[in-house]
Amino acid sequence: MLLNFSAKSFSKSLKLIVISAVFVALLAACGKDEVNPSLTFKGVEGGEVIATYKDGTVTDLEFNKFKSGIALLQGMDEALLDQSEYREAFLEQYITYKILAHRTTEEQQAKSKEEALASFEQTKEGLALYGDFKDMLKEKNLTENDMASLIMIAATANEYIQSQITDDMIKEEYEANKDIYTLYNGRQIDVNNSVVDATTQQITETRTDEEVLARAKEVQAKLVAGGDWEALAAEYSDDARTKATGGAFTNYMGGYWTEEIKTAAFTIPLNEVSEPIKSSTGYSIIKVEARDVLEYDAIADATKEMIRSVLSNTVTTNFVNEELPGYEINMTLPPLETTEDDQATTTETPEQ
Repeated sequence: MLLNFSAKSFSKSLKLIVISAVFVALLAACGKDEVNPSLTFKGVEGGEVIATYKDGTVTDLEFNKFKSGIALLQGMDEALLDQSEYREAFLEQYITYKILAHRTTEEQQAKSKEEALASFEQTKEGLALYGDFKDMLKEKNLTENDMASLIMIAATANEYIQSQITDDMIKEEYEANKDIYTLYNGRQIDVNNSVVDATTQQITETRTDEEVLARAKEVQAKLVAGGDWEALAAEYSDDARTKATGGAFTNYMGGYWTEEIKTAAFTIPLNEVSEPIKSSTGYSIIKVEARDVLEYDAIADATKEMIRSVLSNTVTTNFVNEELPGYEINMTLPPLETTEDDQATTTETPEQ
């Protein structure tokens, strides 16, 4: 199966939403003068302090704006962010944004403000497809300036992260992981444990591992004997996206494969049919027809941006693991409100 990019992906689930996801895809034309974002939310004076950390505090009023804004931007159910297992992680995320954003220079902050204004206008246009933007803000007790400030806080934190990534770091990452960033042309047939209908996404057949391996060996033998890839992919492959094209892939980056397939693709002789390669979903047979292993100076700018994205995650993770503990965060979130249903569940005594 052709999988999502997995190279050193950020693994701190809900510890920190990838900073760039909030705004990078939204950058567009310049913002309007009446919106004036900053690194602090307006109108949050007098709120109850719910967290302290070295050189700063967070009040309930500003944290509520952060949560509501994130929920609106990400299309999330805000109630999820108030669940006990998530709200401390989101509070820590907000503190991380604030710390990183305030490490930037005035020049970096000015650049981030321009990006935030541009992003805010694009955000308005995007959300307007789902309803009245002003009504959405009112429902969440937000203003346009709150949304623009949220985007600016995230943009400025990201600006700091990007400033920590050097050309030498990008080159070192590439040289150490060429198999991830190499581009491949070839063919692939996947024989999976579960067969999923492409239209309904329902599982229509399940196979034991022995059955999957036997089927993979069967098609592999036919391919070695000179069988037609297009016909055999149509008959055997369970990857709906490529079976109709003979399992063909073009300029496919190695990092999108599972570790097992990526390793095989980087080492197998060109134009040779592989043995069945086991993965978490079943077995794959590949044939690499071209493998574009380039020297660093020859790789495309898009590849360098991919590497920069990976390094952004690395820099962020290193900050969370190594530096954030030194800020001595102390959270004093109020107890969660208990609903009548929760109370009934808690007080019920099972029959003995």
